Amino acid sequence: MWLAEAIGAIHTLHGEEQNLTADHRRLVDAWRELWGQYQAIIDAFDGLIYICSPSGEIEFVNRHLAEMLGYSPLGQKCYKTFYNLDHPCPRCPKEKVLRGETVRQKSFNPQNQQTNYQVATPFFLKGEALMLVTVQHLPGDCHTQLIALGPGEAGEEVAGRQVA
Repeated sequence: MWLAEAIGAIHTLHGEEQNLTADHRRLVDAWRELWGQYQAIIDAFDGLIYICSPSGEIEFVNRHLAEMLGYSPLGQKCYKTFYNLDHPCPRCPKEKVLRGETVRQKSFNPQNQQTNYQVATPFFLKGEALMLVTVQHLPGDCHTQLIALGPGEAGEEVAGRQVA
């Protein structure tokens, strides 16, 4: 798994810090800061994020998805994990995504009785095409959902525009 390799590399670099030159130390520090920023963005997203390989294996999940599932599904097939199917989902956007398209779709998950808005987009790592998926649970119709802005405030999003 690419994420495990990246984390392992960071730990290796951390363990070898005493041997680094000042330039290398600045590079390691900049990498750690950048990694922390990306991690903060991923953790701040209220929805679910996962990355799948071309064969449907889950390569990454954000903290919210792991907490919702109650475990880390890394290495498992996405269709088995999310829909309890033994074969790819009939509406899987993988073929389009791996050809370079971004696919936006509304889907219903019978396992949790939730309607979701899903965005699947190509994601390339080390020359391999992967599928990055974000999922938002929709409390109602795909085109109208309430968004909490803060304590006692709410707005309504209609067709992608914020309306006060």
